[in-house]
Amino acid sequence: MYILVTNDDGIDSPGLLALKQALQGVGEVVVIAPDHNWSAAGHTKTMHKPLRVRTVTLPDGDPAFTSDGSPTDCVALGMLGLLPRKPDLVVSGVNLGPNLGDDITYSGTVAAAMEGVIFGITSIAVSLTAYEGFEHLNTAARFAAHLARRILSNGLPCCETLLNVNVPNLPPERIAGVAITRLGKRIYRDTLIERKDPYDRTYYWIGGEPPTGVAEEGTDIQAIAENKISVTPIHLDLTDHQLISQLQKWQLTVNG
Repeated sequence: MYILVTNDDGIDSPGLLALKQALQGVGEVVVIAPDHNWSAAGHTKTMHKPLRVRTVTLPDGDPAFTSDGSPTDCVALGMLGLLPRKPDLVVSGVNLGPNLGDDITYSGTVAAAMEGVIFGITSIAVSLTAYEGFEHLNTAARFAAHLARRILSNGLPCCETLLNVNVPNLPPERIAGVAITRLGKRIYRDTLIERKDPYDRTYYWIGGEPPTGVAEEGTDIQAIAENKISVTPIHLDLTDHQLISQLQKWQLTVNG
């Protein structure tokens, strides 16, 4: 396997290093990651300015590429010619924080995996479900390597689906199992914070407490609540197929 590793937390993230090292037991690994944090960037693609890429050395001494572009850009760079050949697998993470339910619409981690799928490459997004104290990154990284091996042996339909993985911040012996899940419903508690700068001009932060979620049976949110790893297949076709026939009955016309 030739594996492209990226993330949205940036080239210096310990989650990226843990993931790269775990996947080196599966195949040849190349890293292309952003040069700064792009959390909550979504599927951002740079079209209005040049992208710059430089070679850096990771803390373990291995080389890597870093770009001033988004996570999506990093995958596109690799697919479009920065790498000598297209990878067999894209793995994005390990994200420092969960990507559950509606989070995937914001997540740069998941967006990087989506970009891989758009290029026809099997892709995985991996997140550790903690907001601080990321002691067990290796739990997530090793599971990602295990999942990569299963993909290698069993195959996974390309071109439409990625796997979104969330791992509790626990040692392996305290993980209660692996659940194949659907997306749950997130409850966001965002607040708008208004402040004044030294020139008395108003500016805003969007802040608030971490989101909660509805722990329905079969969802990724419920799996994490039960200390299980959640693996959710995400299909890029967002069409509500059941609604098509209902809308056709509206008999919409050009002029109303």
